Parts: sequence; structure tokens; C-alpha cells
Amino acid sequence: METEARNSNAVSSVDGDGSPRKAPAPKWQFADVIGVVAETPETTTLRLALPEPTEFTSGQYYNIRIPVEGRPRPIQRAYSIASPPFPKFDVVEFGIKEMEGGLVSPVLAKQTKVGDKLEVRGPYGAFVWSEDKGGPLLLISAGSGVVPFMSMIRYAKAKGLDVPMHLLFSSKSAEYVIYSAELDELEAELDWLTVTHTFTRDPQHSGARFHRRIDREMVAELLAESGAKLAYICGPPEMVELCEVALVELGLDPENVYSEKYD
Repeated sequence: METEARNSNAVSSVDGDGSPRKAPAPKWQFADVIGVVAETPETTTLRLALPEPTEFTSGQYYNIRIPVEGRPRPIQRAYSIASPPFPKFDVVEFGIKEMEGGLVSPVLAKQTKVGDKLEVRGPYGAFVWSEDKGGPLLLISAGSGVVPFMSMIRYAKAKGLDVPMHLLFSSKSAEYVIYSAELDELEAELDWLTVTHTFTRDPQHSGARFHRRIDREMVAELLAESGAKLAYICGPPEMVELCEVALVELGLDPENVYSEKYD
């Protein structure tokens, strides 16, 4: 997903007097584009090989910046990592949705090719999950908001975990379901993963359980089914805020509701 760049103040160690010491800020580096996959008509996966990889946690993001004609300096945007941080983290994947009128995403989604170099910096972000947080999890996404959840699901599979995860995924139609084939395969393979689709512009399609935008009733139904103790929400602000309120009203501890918004 594409968002405005965000800041990170992660603490990794302490000084001699016991006070927190900020981790060194990530540096910009030029990564090699080693894979380009068209996921949907508007979404592309980019695979980048990092010359100086840094360990990350599922849910984090990198900033990517490119020169833009007519602008005095490069423009940067934040993109969630879709690949898992295990067993390796020297190659990272990003799901890039082309945003109408965007300065960066159209270039990345439609014009970038294997062999190009992209300037990146990261990882950043506190919207993260690893096995120490536990579960079961309810993952709620719309469109490219599914990207960080793919990292979480792929990570759990790679580690051989069995933490129950229920993904609620809103898309315009079947054609616009990002990672559609992989999600089908993962759900068939992993007994701890459930994927529920809702389509907002395809009211007759049998591949979706719901055919409307995510709403409180839908969230209540899936929260009860999943028995989730943790919830992660990623998508447009209006959807995220609706789900945050609904989950707390339905009894989930606010400390266990994590959210990430994008425009």
C-alpha cells in the first residue's frame, strides 16, 4: 500500500546510565529490482534485493523515493512489506497499487522493470505481529491493505506456527483480489487460516461471502466466529475507524486493536 512517509523512533538498546538510546536511523540504499509481478489490473508486486538488509518484523514498511519531473527533489512514499522476515530478509516484496493522480505509485506499478534500481530506506513501523504477541487474530483489510497481512501469514507458515488467523478482505471484485491464487492455496493448506472475501462491486459472485463494504455487522459476525483476541486493521481511514470502534464496543481490549491507515 502507498501512504505518506512516516517516522520511526524505535529503541534498540540503552546507554550506560540505563536511559534509552535510539536505534541508528536507516540509511537510503539502492536496491535491485529482481522481480515484477502483475497481481491485478492496478496492483503490482516488486521484489527488491537489498545490498544492506536489515531484519524486520511482519507489518513494517519501507520508504521508496524516485525523481519526479518538475519537482526539485525526489518524492517518497511508504510501502508495506509483503514478504516474510524469515528465513531470509535480504529480498523484500512490496505490493504497489497504482493510485490515480499519484506521483510515485504509477511509476512503480506500471513503469518499473527487472534490472532497475530503486532508492529505499527502512524498515519502519509499529504495526507489527510476531508469535510472541499470540492470537487468535482477526485481520481486516481493504484493497492493498492486505499487503502487511501477507507478510504475517507467510511468516507464520515459514515458521511452522499454528496461531489461528481469520482474514477479512474487501475488494471491488474477484478480478481485483490481490494474491488471489496464493490465498486460495494457503487457506487450503493451512488449517489455522480462514479467508473471508467481501466484494463491493460484484453482487452475484459466489467467491465472496459478503457483497458490501465492511460494516459493524460483518465485523461482529467474524469476531465471534474467529474468537480473536487480537485485531489488526489496514485500509482507508473511514473503514479503519469504523472497525476500531466496533471491535472495542464488541468487547475487544483496545490495547489489542492495531490499525494502519492509508489514503
